[in-house]
Amino acid sequence: MFFSLIERFRRRPELGRPIRRGQVLGDVVAGVLADSLASDFQRVGDLFWVSDPKDHMRYLLKFQAVKGMTFSACWGVSVDFVPIFGGGKLKWKRTAKSAAFDLCIDPIDSSGRIPAWCSFYSNDRDYHVERAASAAAKAARQDWSKIAALKDLAGTFERRAKMEFRRFSLENYVQTDLARGLVLIALGRADEGQHYLDAFCQQFAIAPEATILTKAKGEAITIAAG
Repeated sequence: MFFSLIERFRRRPELGRPIRRGQVLGDVVAGVLADSLASDFQRVGDLFWVSDPKDHMRYLLKFQAVKGMTFSACWGVSVDFVPIFGGGKLKWKRTAKSAAFDLCIDPIDSSGRIPAWCSFYSNDRDYHVERAASAAAKAARQDWSKIAALKDLAGTFERRAKMEFRRFSLENYVQTDLARGLVLIALGRADEGQHYLDAFCQQFAIAPEATILTKAKGEAITIAAG
C-alpha cells in the first residue's frame, strides 16, 4: 500500500540540474552498497554488482536505464553452468564480469510502473540516489536469503511462474526455460529439466545437440551425481 502510493505520486526530475553519467551515479551507489552488501560483491559495471559463486550461483544487483532519464533497480541470480543466449548464440558466463540474469526480479514487473522507492533520476541529488540504493539492497537481500542453494532457485522459478505480473512474467525472460531446465537436471530431476530445455530449443530454434548446450547439460548431470 505504502509503495503503491509512492509510485502513484512519483516526483518529477528537478529542472536545471545537470545530468550525471552512470559512472558518477554508480560511485554514489557504491558508497551505500559497501555497507549494505556482503564483502564478496564486486562492481563489474557502472551500476552493476555481482557476488562470488555459492552452489554454482552468483547474486546480481543492477540499476538499469529505463525511460525518463531514470535508473531502476533489479536483482536476481546468475548460474555459472547455464550459458547465456543472445544474438542467436549460446555462450558461457562463468565469471563475475560475464555474469547475467538467469532469474531477474524487477519491481517494475510487479507494479507496472517505475517504482520510486528503488529508482532515481540521472540528475538526482546524492541523497535520492543513496535512499534508492539502500532500499534496493534491502529488498534484494530479502530475496537472496530465500535462494541459498540450487534447490531454492528451482523453487523460486516455480513460485514466480504462478504469480501474476503487470509487465513481464517469468516466460517473457529469454533465460527462463534454459536456466530452469538445467537447474532441475542438476537437482536430479532430469525429465522435468529436459521438458524446459526442449521448450527453449523449440522457441529459439536451437539444436538440442548444440555444443555448449550439450556441455552445460553434461555439467548439470555431473552435479546431480555428486
